[in-house]
Amino acid sequence: MSRRPSGDRKELLRRLAEAAERSSADGILFHQAVADGLGLHVTDLRCLSVLRRIGEGTAGDLARHTGLSTGAVTRMLDRLESAGFIRREHDTADRRRVIVRVEPSRALELERAYRGMSQGFAEVLSGYTDAELRTFLDLFDRLHELSQAQLERLRSRGGD
Repeated sequence: MSRRPSGDRKELLRRLAEAAERSSADGILFHQAVADGLGLHVTDLRCLSVLRRIGEGTAGDLARHTGLSTGAVTRMLDRLESAGFIRREHDTADRRRVIVRVEPSRALELERAYRGMSQGFAEVLSGYTDAELRTFLDLFDRLHELSQAQLERLRSRGGD
């Protein structure tokens, strides 16, 4: 039995790669439109997304999650604080440590901006079995790991 991809498999793999690229581009455009609608930079929106996922964090945490420098994160947090999207609070256990949290009233605004996409995503997935959903989850987890490894490679070797 040959391990070379058949013509059908090659075509399927090509179409999957094309669909992944198209989906990535769609995601970028969608997030830019959401950011524009909220009067934010797309990197600001990325920061808010990270905070919504992790709950709270420091500037260092946000730098690690976004890939931005701590200086860029500080400027971004200044913008988000001025716009009322986040608040910074000194840690009660260590006053030198500053915790960043999303403002609850603005979190609702973010939720509204994503509601249509979230509902549509749930609707699309409703037609799949639990086993298929687990396969998708495995795929997305593995693609995330691949992306992280490639980002690390690009950052550490200058893109070689």
